[in-house]
Amino acid sequence: MLLSECTNGQIAQITHLKGEVEMKMRLVNLGFHTHSVVELIMIRGNNLVITVDGSRFALDKQIAELVEVEPLS
Repeated sequence: MLLSECTNGQIAQITHLKGEVEMKMRLVNLGFHTHSVVELIMIRGNNLVITVDGSRFALDKQIAELVEVEPLS
C-alpha cells in the first residue's frame, strides 16, 4: 500500500521507496528509511502531515505516492 492511501491516525512501516534516485536520496536524508515507522497525523487538502521516527513532516500527496508501507494498525 502507498503512504498516500493511509487514513488519519494509521501507523505503518516503510517497505520500499520508489521514484528517481534524487527523490529517494532526499527522502532518505529526511529519515524515510526501510523499516522506519510512520504515522499519518492528518490530511489537509493535497498534503499529509506525518511523523517518521518522531520527526514531523508535511508531504505532498505525489511524494507520498513514492513511499510504500505496510500497515501496523
